[in-house]
Amino acid sequence: MERAPGATFTVTTQYEMRMRPTPEILRLAYRDFAHERRISLCFVLALMAVLAPLLILFGLKFGLVDTLAQRLVQSPTNREVQPVGSREYEQAWFDRIGARADVAFLIPNTRRIAASLSRVLNPATGHDLRVLSMIPSGAGDPLLAEGMKAPTGLAELVLSASAARKLGAQPGDHLVARIDRRREGRDENAVWEVVVTGVLPEGALGEEAALVPLALLVATEDYRDGSAVPALGWEGAAPRTGPRRFARFRLYAASIYAVAGLAADLAADGVEVRTAAVEIAAMQGLDRNLSRVFWLIALIGSLGFLASLAANLLANVERKRRELAVVRLIGFPTRSLILFPVAQAVLVALLGAATALLAYLPVAVALNSWFADSLRPGESICRLLPSHLLLALTATLLGAAAAAAWAGWRAARIAPAEGLRDI
Repeated sequence: MERAPGATFTVTTQYEMRMRPTPEILRLAYRDFAHERRISLCFVLALMAVLAPLLILFGLKFGLVDTLAQRLVQSPTNREVQPVGSREYEQAWFDRIGARADVAFLIPNTRRIAASLSRVLNPATGHDLRVLSMIPSGAGDPLLAEGMKAPTGLAELVLSASAARKLGAQPGDHLVARIDRRREGRDENAVWEVVVTGVLPEGALGEEAALVPLALLVATEDYRDGSAVPALGWEGAAPRTGPRRFARFRLYAASIYAVAGLAADLAADGVEVRTAAVEIAAMQGLDRNLSRVFWLIALIGSLGFLASLAANLLANVERKRRELAVVRLIGFPTRSLILFPVAQAVLVALLGAATALLAYLPVAVALNSWFADSLRPGESICRLLPSHLLLALTATLLGAAAAAAWAGWRAARIAPAEGLRDI
């Protein structure tokens, strides 16, 4: 029986209408991937061998630098801007600098020679300190622990950990404070009772000192200058009048990244200061250099693996050239043949990334346990955020798909006629 012209075309078109090419080619790609499980396993392990060390390396980079940065950020010492020497600062200067957005805390300070107690005694233990430095404090003081109130009035103070240890004092204890002066050729002193309202955490303040209200510092400075302090019953010359000027200040930047700019502005204003800018710059430099090392290693390893994956996928397409020609002959469109190696590359990427993550997790746990003694609560030496893992998976999928593009292009060039020899 003679075939009617166009019959074959009609049959093929009807098959194509019944067939859904994209789901079918995905199923074929998966079946082929599962059938050649040994070769597929080699692809997956090769990706895991590249990706797992990169995850560990980036986890170390992020965990180490984040830990150092958090320590820098959380330590008030690194945000402190200390004046060098003394000069006169008016209230207008404090108002102007304190209004800056990059200033977190600012309080006036008296002359260094006046900012200390001559002796402090704890009657309950008999322990005493010959000299106790006084540091002005107020609401928002970065040295105060969370929930700790700033001292107020003329008889409250917060001790540093070392001072409290030597005095045997704790919050609520009453101490006897004394300051000395020499006036008109005579040695004089003033004694009064103070109460310990708090003790700073260990390491917050290294010296033997006490946080005190600014009013107490002003009172002790006036007394040493020979003036009377009626509020405490201290006798002397008539109290000074008029606007007060201060010799120093305590200043903390809003963040470690604002220290350099704040110090530069103060220097331009004629105020010489000392900061931890060198340590901050060292941490930032470490972050930049570690990032460069990581991306260089990641680039070399990724390019090597992607080149290997592309070559193997291309070899797989050439090895299955006849089969793909038959697939093309029975009606699969060009895009389906392109999708065949891409789908297998995505399978390799998904399984390789999952295997690399399984290898990363116990290594991260082991590294954090090894360095546990040098870490504070909440810190880790090797850590990745969910966003980092998502980024790594996305980059792996895109890289695998790009590596399969060459093989997909070669598959798309396979002519359907090549499959006729096998029919």
